[in-house]
Amino acid sequence: MFDSKAMSKLSDPSEIPDLDQRLGLYRVFLKLYEHHRELLDEILELENSDHRYRTRGNWQFVQGVIQRNHIHLITNLLDDKTQILMQPQNCWVIGRDCHTGIPIPDKRLSRRHALVQYVASQGFYLMDLNSTNGSYVNGEPVRRPVLLKDGDRVRLGSLSFMFFLCQGSRQSASISTEVLQSFGLNQWAADPPAASQVAATHLNEGNDDRVEVALSSSDRETYMFLQSSDSKDERAEVALPDLSNAQKAEILDRFLKR
Repeated sequence: MFDSKAMSKLSDPSEIPDLDQRLGLYRVFLKLYEHHRELLDEILELENSDHRYRTRGNWQFVQGVIQRNHIHLITNLLDDKTQILMQPQNCWVIGRDCHTGIPIPDKRLSRRHALVQYVASQGFYLMDLNSTNGSYVNGEPVRRPVLLKDGDRVRLGSLSFMFFLCQGSRQSASISTEVLQSFGLNQWAADPPAASQVAATHLNEGNDDRVEVALSSSDRETYMFLQSSDSKDERAEVALPDLSNAQKAEILDRFLKR
C-alpha cells in the first residue's frame, strides 16, 4: 500500500525546497553524459584508480594550530601519514611542484595551486595562486583570500579535504592513585610520566618543515557509482554543451565529495 502522507509530501514542492535545484543538476548531468563524457571519464578514473589522495579510507584534513607563539599545520595529505608542518613565514604552498610546502603529485593541481597563510590576530587564509582548475571553499570559488573557519570544506582541483582550527588548550585534572590502581595501572600510579615526556617536543627539534608524529593507515575503498565503457573509441565526438562555472563546480563537488 502507498503511504498517503509520504505521497502528499512528494507532491507538495514546499516539502522539498531543493527539488528544482536537484532536477536542474540532473538535467545537466544527462547533457554531460550524452555530449561530454570526457568529464565523467575523469570522475570514473578517480573512483576506479588506487589514487591515495582521493580514495583513501580515512578523511583527509588540514588543521591549523595556534599554540602561543608557535604556528603550524597538521595534515595527513602527505605520504599517507599524519604530520606536523612548520614554515618560517607561516605560509604553506600546496601544489604539484615537489618544492612546495605541501607537494601533491596530482595532475589536476597546478604547480603552485594555492597558499595557506597565517595572519597574526586573524587566522589562516586560503589564497588561490591563479590555478588552472580553481580553488573552492564550501563550494564557493576563491577569488580573494578567504579566512578559513573550523569545519570548512576545501577543494583544490580534484583534491578535497576538511580544514580544522585549533587555537586553545586545556589541562586535564590529575587522576587519583586509587583510580589508577583500580585499573591495574600500578606503575603509572607509582611513577607517573612527566608532562614533558608525554607532550610532543617537535617544536624544538630540527629545522625540517615536515615532522612525522603518527602513522594513519587504512584499507583503501573504492566506491563505484557508474560503470565505465570498455572503449573510448566507440564514443561519438559531440560538442560540449554550454555550462556555467557554477554548474561545473557544483557537479564536481557532488561527485568528488565522500
